[in-house]
Amino acid sequence: MVVSERLKIIGMHCATCVTTIEKVVGGIRGVVSVQANLASNEALVTYDPSRSSLRDIVKAVRSAGYDVYREEVVLTVDGMVSADDESIVESKLRGMPGVVDASASHVNKIVVLSLNPETVSVNDVVKVLEDMGYRARVAREARLEDFGRVELSNLLRWSIVSLLIGFTLFAAMLLRMSPIGFPSPYYEVLGFLGSTVIILFPGRRFFIGAYRAFRNRVANMDTLVALGTGSIYVYSLAVTLGAIEGEVYYEAAALILAFVITGRYIEARAKHSTGEAVRKLLEMQPQEASILRGGGEVRVPLADVRVGDVVVVRQGERIPVDGIIVKGRAYVDESMFTGEPMPVERKERDPVYAGSLVTSGWLHVITTRVGSNTTLAQIAKLVSQAQAGKLGLQRIVDRVAGLFTWIVLSIAIVTFTFWYFIAGAGFERSLIFMASVLLVACPCALGLATPTAVVAGVGVAARQGVIVRNVVSLERASEVNVVAFDKTGTLTIGKPFVTKIIPAAGFSEDEVLEHAAVAEKWSEHPIAKAILEEYRSRYGRLPKDPESFEPLPGMGVVASLDGEPVAIGNPKLMSGFEVDIGGLEGEALKLMGEGATVVYVAKGSKLLGLIAVSDRVRDGVEEAIAEIKRRGLKTLMLTGDKSVTAKAVASKLGIDEVYAELDPEAKSDIIKELQRKGYKVLMAGDGVNDAPSLSKADLGVAMGTGADVSKEAGDVILVQPDLKKIPVLLTVAGKVKRRIYFNLFWAFIYNIILIPIAAGVLAPQGITLRPEMAAAAMALSSITVTLSSYQLSRWNPR
Repeated sequence: MVVSERLKIIGMHCATCVTTIEKVVGGIRGVVSVQANLASNEALVTYDPSRSSLRDIVKAVRSAGYDVYREEVVLTVDGMVSADDESIVESKLRGMPGVVDASASHVNKIVVLSLNPETVSVNDVVKVLEDMGYRARVAREARLEDFGRVELSNLLRWSIVSLLIGFTLFAAMLLRMSPIGFPSPYYEVLGFLGSTVIILFPGRRFFIGAYRAFRNRVANMDTLVALGTGSIYVYSLAVTLGAIEGEVYYEAAALILAFVITGRYIEARAKHSTGEAVRKLLEMQPQEASILRGGGEVRVPLADVRVGDVVVVRQGERIPVDGIIVKGRAYVDESMFTGEPMPVERKERDPVYAGSLVTSGWLHVITTRVGSNTTLAQIAKLVSQAQAGKLGLQRIVDRVAGLFTWIVLSIAIVTFTFWYFIAGAGFERSLIFMASVLLVACPCALGLATPTAVVAGVGVAARQGVIVRNVVSLERASEVNVVAFDKTGTLTIGKPFVTKIIPAAGFSEDEVLEHAAVAEKWSEHPIAKAILEEYRSRYGRLPKDPESFEPLPGMGVVASLDGEPVAIGNPKLMSGFEVDIGGLEGEALKLMGEGATVVYVAKGSKLLGLIAVSDRVRDGVEEAIAEIKRRGLKTLMLTGDKSVTAKAVASKLGIDEVYAELDPEAKSDIIKELQRKGYKVLMAGDGVNDAPSLSKADLGVAMGTGADVSKEAGDVILVQPDLKKIPVLLTVAGKVKRRIYFNLFWAFIYNIILIPIAAGVLAPQGITLRPEMAAAAMALSSITVTLSSYQLSRWNPR
């Protein structure tokens, strides 16, 4: 058995960091796979808990010079009275997925936890302790959002400080070069103090990062910044101390770090906004609820709401739990699940979901799911996992970016060697060229190009009610050229109802329905349920029990009533009882041609009549198929229904080809044959009956059912069964693909153009790039790529 953990990595900021994390974690015994993602600063690790632990993984990440964000939580636990209790609690909690460490004290009655909030919540731990017989409550808890805000706040503060100092030194340099002048000793002292402050405080992160990279035997962006800045600073210090002759460049060292830090802040803010889909989803769930308790209404924290509690929700409030309406009527905005802005009416017995907004009316909702078990929380978790994934293209780019730093270092050495030893430009000028090369190169832009676009795209899809479970799905969606649909539950609502009862000569509709309802009473088949619902609606009661009952798969059912056999099913079943259906065969063919399913009802060898059952086509299906065909995609129907019925529905909807009377394996075989011919197949199904074909297709799209969203099969889940979301998925996938290529083009062309200029190729024409300008250009490259993806995250597909 293997488990997956999504870890928030602290200190990862370039493609080399990604490679390092994947290398050190991938080398742990028992780790099956690891995918690090620069855009979300996360790593998705799959491992065998019997061979390694989350603690081992965290230790490996920290040994590489990075860290894993963990929440440190203190629980007060009543019921621990001995050292044995401590051992039991620690052993149980350390075995939970997401728990890094647990330390219990029966003396102080507390448990100190270190846990991964991406996998497990404090409430989950509390529930486990309560199930063990202890009573636990939270004493202290950290939050991931606070960590993100603190990091942004620190970057902003240091950006302001470094820019103020850097531009002060730059102004002093301009003043020195002006007719007014600036005394040399004071200028150098001011430059030394200002640049030293920036290097020791806001710039310290780059030198620490460079040392960490050196310790791990890799090179990254910090290496380039530290070498470029450090060489200029040391050279200027040597001039100030009189060790060598030349000009000082303190203002360049200060501005380099100021520009890079400011770029980091803008980049971090844009990345934070690009991945805000999950945060916005979770913010929609209220933290308090009004519940009916003790004969009155009380306001309690959401953590205190339990399954079975009745929650009161009024106009303007968000529903805090998943549940069923037991009283009231209201219009509810469910756009966070469906992407549709219009509120829908909800009444007694209708399901509602946490985060939905009551725009008018009021509701009493009996709780079925709360906290991390709600649909909203499940969707947020699925979106987060998808955003942490990695495309095949991204893996290639990460490898290129990892080599890129070493290539830049080599170019920098060659540049210095050429200008100093061959061109005779002197040490100072050669050093400036070398520093410019180190500072203008930007592996970060390459590393950010793909993941930031993917994070944005997954978020856009989630806002539209399309949950992408794996980012590879976006890649595949952009390549699809065949869309296959299941019929029942996908194109249709999956709830058939009786449309017509035709009795044979000498019998009445009531007799046909009575015998059919008795025979089908113990059946779970959808047609049986439709017949029973028709009987209940007509007579207000259920039929009596059959004396015996036997289902015959593929044919129908046989029961016994008043000592005689009653058969209900297809012509094959009727022939087994020697029932003549010729008198109604014409009517049956006509009904099937209109898309109905027909079953015959017989008692003994006498035909009583037939019942036609139809399934209604879902709203919006015709528009969805028309849009898919407008894109030039081929459409198919793969169904187990009768050929005549299937063709009638397909003709109405405009579907190109129909494959009927298929079992699940036959559907998979057809998809395999299409793939063998070179087609890329998207299969849309109900996620349960169609699991084999969904998994076989290049892209499986499951029709979600609200609370069951995380249990569906398929690479993509439509939170609500609305096929109009398939064109939305295709649109988002195409947009993401184009944005990735745009980002990669910008990142590559930037380096291709500016590195030679920084190396002095155009110096004979008087065109050079000073180190501080090189650093500004480098920061601008990362910012541009990140803002490009941020713009994508704000886009809404048509």
